Amino acid sequence: MSTPSRPTPLWGQLLSKNTFASAGTPLPPTAPLDKTGTSMRILLHDTQANFERFSTKVDALTSGIDDAKRELVVVKDLFHGEHESLTTEMLDLVNRSQTQIQKSLGDPAQAANLESFRKDVDARFDGLCKRIDDMQSVNTYNSS
Repeated sequence: MSTPSRPTPLWGQLLSKNTFASAGTPLPPTAPLDKTGTSMRILLHDTQANFERFSTKVDALTSGIDDAKRELVVVKDLFHGEHESLTTEMLDLVNRSQTQIQKSLGDPAQAANLESFRKDVDARFDGLCKRIDDMQSVNTYNSS
């Protein structure tokens, strides 16, 4: 925006107002009139700036703590899942090993001999029980 080369009545009026306003207005003092108030404003501004920096650091710290809590929950879940997986894998391994051992061994070699020995002992025990019963009947017959 450039000023017109020939002043118009409007421009003349505005230009003359600006010169009167600038000449009649006193310049503000270079030193503050209220030094205590100015010091308080500076102190409050500085305190507010420090508080904002502190608030930013606290926000960063709390967000870091929240992130750490989330990571702990994730690690706990992963550890629990891995523990369950390891336990299941160990049980499967033990069961497979036991099955393979039973397949390779089959029935124990002594099982047949032990069964015949048990039958022989049962037969002899039954025979002894019969003899004792016979002896008791003879004893009661002779006592009477």
